[in-house]
Amino acid sequence: MRAGLYGYFARNLKGKKGQSGFTLIELLVVVTILGVLAAIVTLSLVGLTTNAQAKACLQEYKTVQAGLDAFMATNNLDTLAAAQVPPATGTSDMTKPILLYNSAPSGTSPTYIRNSPTQWAYAWDATGRIFFIGTGPGGTPPPGCVAQPAG
Repeated sequence: MRAGLYGYFARNLKGKKGQSGFTLIELLVVVTILGVLAAIVTLSLVGLTTNAQAKACLQEYKTVQAGLDAFMATNNLDTLAAAQVPPATGTSDMTKPILLYNSAPSGTSPTYIRNSPTQWAYAWDATGRIFFIGTGPGGTPPPGCVAQPAG
């Protein structure tokens, strides 16, 4: 008789026929369960990245809207030239862009949005309300990224 903890494990970890280890069925069940769990986690992460991209786009939209508001307030404007969306292209007309980002701001040329130029193109009406988010340097906006109504 073996004594101690080693003896206990030697007696109790053997199979019915004196075999030690796992059977093929036990291994298949564990691998199947792990595969199902991995699939669930992978599918949930795919949804999270898409949701994160849409939220980043909406945050940029809010930043650009605040920049337009600051531009209008700084220049004491009630209206500004609208950036319309030509129906054929689906992108905003930037013949008279308003530069909201300035990498070297000064007293006469401030920056209205921080950090970097925008990822997408925006169109606004004469009152400075953004109504369209279109394709820009960052590509096409993700699904769920749309201009919010004023209010």
